Amino acid sequence: MLGNDVVDLRDADTRPETFRPRFDQRVFDAAERRAIERDSQPHARRWVHWAAKEAAYKLAKQVDGTFIFSPSKLVAEFESARPQAGDRVERRGVLTLAECIGMGIRELELRSFETLDYVHVMALPAGADWEAVVWAVEPVEPETDTRAAVRSLARNCVARDLGIAVERVAIGRRGRIPTVEIDGSRSAMAISISHHGSWIACAMTLLCDDVIPVDEASGSTVKKRPDDRSRRATMEVGG
Repeated sequence: MLGNDVVDLRDADTRPETFRPRFDQRVFDAAERRAIERDSQPHARRWVHWAAKEAAYKLAKQVDGTFIFSPSKLVAEFESARPQAGDRVERRGVLTLAECIGMGIRELELRSFETLDYVHVMALPAGADWEAVVWAVEPVEPETDTRAAVRSLARNCVARDLGIAVERVAIGRRGRIPTVEIDGSRSAMAISISHHGSWIACAMTLLCDDVIPVDEASGSTVKKRPDDRSRRATMEVGG
């Protein structure tokens, strides 16, 4: 399980002048507001915290379909930024859920990648293997159907990493949760997709052992097929 979220820092609706009154007070707790105010890049830092909340929510919904998005209760704490190549920086952090989900999951690990154009945050359960995560961020042209574009990006990531034809891969849904299908069968791999403004992003874990065929009539799992194994890899596209 994992979550990810991307925010276009140049989009009109991310600018402070477009916020509703008391936006920060309603969305961030006091510690987060202080961190935003003190940061050398408060604009990016604000949306890092927001994206962390979104990523945590997406992860939680994969485990508990009744999980409710309450931004002020999803409090992210980040370390200082780590410079990377070009103008990009990385931050690492944690987010503790108010209650445990699934098999005792409460603390999440966060990784944020920030440029002058976007921020991208991923969330995994504490102790998860980050080397098992494949992720990608790409810009899109104006008037692009971003919903279709991000699914295409995710399909290409899966196909490239598994070494299979992209035509074999589809992005399905389990309720509102995106899933990966290979040859029409639902895979056990976790996936999260996101789009905002001129940017699309996806993240996934390719450590599943089985592809799980689904009975199309009932939606129930009918058997496991252990002959289509995925492998561990990391990749970044664009950004």
